[in-house]
Amino acid sequence: MRKFFVTLFVMVSFAVKAQTVASDTAITGTPARPAKSSKIEKPFKVNLGVGFAAPVDKAGTNSFVKPGFVYSVEPQYELSRNLEVGVRVEQAFIRRSEALDGDIYKDTKVKSMLSAVATANYVVKIAGAIRPYVGVGIGGYYTAESSQTNQIQGSSSVVSYPLPAAVNLGGLGRIGIKYGILNIEGTYNLVSDLSVTNAANRLTLTAKNSYFSVKAGLTIGGSR
Repeated sequence: MRKFFVTLFVMVSFAVKAQTVASDTAITGTPARPAKSSKIEKPFKVNLGVGFAAPVDKAGTNSFVKPGFVYSVEPQYELSRNLEVGVRVEQAFIRRSEALDGDIYKDTKVKSMLSAVATANYVVKIAGAIRPYVGVGIGGYYTAESSQTNQIQGSSSVVSYPLPAAVNLGGLGRIGIKYGILNIEGTYNLVSDLSVTNAANRLTLTAKNSYFSVKAGLTIGGSR
C-alpha cells in the first residue's frame, strides 16, 4: 500500500515538473499557440467510485479489525482547468478497532462508517488524457453506537462501556490519476477517535476511526 502512494506521488511530481518545463520553453521564444478560453463550458460533474478500505489501527494480533468494501458519490464543480471542489459522500464497510486502555480488544458493533466531506482537488494536465491530481478535504464521519462490557478482575461484577453514535470530525488527503472519464486514487481518512471511561474501574474504551482506501471510479459530465 505504501508503494502505491509513493508511485502516485512520484508521477504527480513528474507531471508538475513537466508542466513547468513546458512553460519555460514557451517563454524562451517558441511561437505561442492560440490561447484557449478560460471559461469551463461544463463545470458540473459527478464522480462515482468503488474499492477497498481498511482501518489504519490494526493493533497487531487484533482479529476484530477487518477491511471491507467502500463506495462514494462526489458531486464536483470545476473552478478552473486545474482546480475542482466538491462534496464526497462515502460509506466504508470496515470494522474499526475498539480497545480498553489499548490492551483488551473488543468486537465493534459498528458495521460501517458514513461520511460527508467538502473536498478540493488540484489537477495537472500532461500529455494526452492523463491528469494526475492531489486533494484534501474536511467533514464529518458518522458511526453508530457500540456498547461493550468487561468483567472486573477478581470480581463477578460486569461494567459497561457505551460508545455513543456520533459524528466525528475528520479530514482526508488523497492522490490519484485521471484518464479520460476514469480515475484511480488512494485516500487517507484521518478521523478523530471516540472514547468513554467507566467510573467504576477508570478504564477507557477507545474506538479508532481512521482508515485508508483505494478506489477506481468514473466521472459523469464535466469538461473531461
